[in-house]
Amino acid sequence: MSGNFDLVGNNFPIFFIRDGMKFPDLIHAFKPNPKSNIQEYWRVLDYFSHLPESLSTFTWLFDDVGIPQDYRHMEGFGVHTFTLINKAGRVRYVKFHWKPTCGVKCLSDEEAKRVGGDNHSHATQDLYDSIKAGNYPEWKLFIQTMDPEDEDKFDFDPLDVTKIWPEDIIPLQPVGRMVLNKTVDNFFAENEQLAFSPSVIVPGIYFSDDKMLQCRTFAYGDTQRHRLGPNYLLLPVNAPKCAHHNNHYDGFMNFMHRDEEVNYFPSRFDPVREAEKFPIPSNIITGKREKTVIEKEANFKQAGDRYRSWAPDRQERFVNRWIHHLSDPRVTHEIRGIWVSYWSQADKYLGQKLASRLNVRPSI
Repeated sequence: MSGNFDLVGNNFPIFFIRDGMKFPDLIHAFKPNPKSNIQEYWRVLDYFSHLPESLSTFTWLFDDVGIPQDYRHMEGFGVHTFTLINKAGRVRYVKFHWKPTCGVKCLSDEEAKRVGGDNHSHATQDLYDSIKAGNYPEWKLFIQTMDPEDEDKFDFDPLDVTKIWPEDIIPLQPVGRMVLNKTVDNFFAENEQLAFSPSVIVPGIYFSDDKMLQCRTFAYGDTQRHRLGPNYLLLPVNAPKCAHHNNHYDGFMNFMHRDEEVNYFPSRFDPVREAEKFPIPSNIITGKREKTVIEKEANFKQAGDRYRSWAPDRQERFVNRWIHHLSDPRVTHEIRGIWVSYWSQADKYLGQKLASRLNVRPSI
C-alpha cells in the first residue's frame, strides 16, 4: 500500500459554488439564524440569489434524490477533478463515482417527515443493522477520465465544480468496489475523530486546477488541526496502515514514542532514505494570473437539461418544493423575481410555471 487517499465527496456530483472564497458564507447561509438559532430557508434563497452557478446543484437538492432513504442506497461522488499520472508521466483528468449495488432509493417529503420523526438516526441504524446481519453494503467505484488536451473542447469548463461531465460523452469506467463488512468498535475514536482532507493523496493521484479543490486542499487540514490538534494524523483512525517515516511530530497531543537522536532528514547517522520518486503533472504556464470570473460560466444549461430529463410528475414535485420555499414571507418580491429569472433561463416553461404560481415576473 502507498498510504491514504482521502476522497472527500458528497452525495451530489457537483457543488453550489466554484470559488472557495465563498465557502464560509455558503455554510453560514445553511446554518441556523445566528440570532434565533433556527434554520430558515429565506437566508439560503437570499444568499444564492447572488450566485446563479448554484442552479445545477439545486436541481439535485430539490429533486427527489435530495433526501436519500439511507446510506446503503446513496451514491457518492468525489465532485472535484483530480489528476491521474502513471510512472511514464502520462496525465489524465479524473472524476470518481460510487454507485450502490443495491440501487438508489430516496424518501419523499412526507416519508422523510414520518421516518425522521420516528427515528432521527434511521440511516445510521439501517447501516449498523445491515452490517450486523451480514447484509454488507457495497459500492462499485467508477471513474471518468479526460485528456487535458481536450479541456477547451466543451461548452463548459471541465474544472468547474458546478458542472458534471456528461456520461454520454465521457462514459463511466468500472475500476473497483468497496464493501462495509465491519462496524466500528468505538464510535468516537473511529468515526468522530476521522479527519479527511483532499490534500492527502497517494502516488499516481494528484491535484488539478479545479479552484474549489485547490482551496479545500488547504482549508480542510487547517480545520482538522483546529478540531483535533496538530498531531491528528497520528491518531490510529487517520494514520496510514503502510510503513511510513517522517519527522512531523512534537506539538500538543503527540503520543508517538521515539527513542532516537536524529529527527531530521537527511542524515549520515540514520539509514532512512528517500521513498521512491513518482512524477507529478507539469504544465507550461503563459499569460496573466489574476482573480477573475471563468470564461465559460454556463450557469443555466445543465440545470435546464436535467429538469427536462425528468418525467412530468417529478418536474411537478420539483416545482412544488420551489413554490413552498419561495412563498416564505421573509423572501422578498425582489428575491422571488431573481429566482424566477434564473429558472426561466434554465427552462422557459419552468420559469413560466413559477411566475404564474408566485404571481411575479422575472427581475433580471
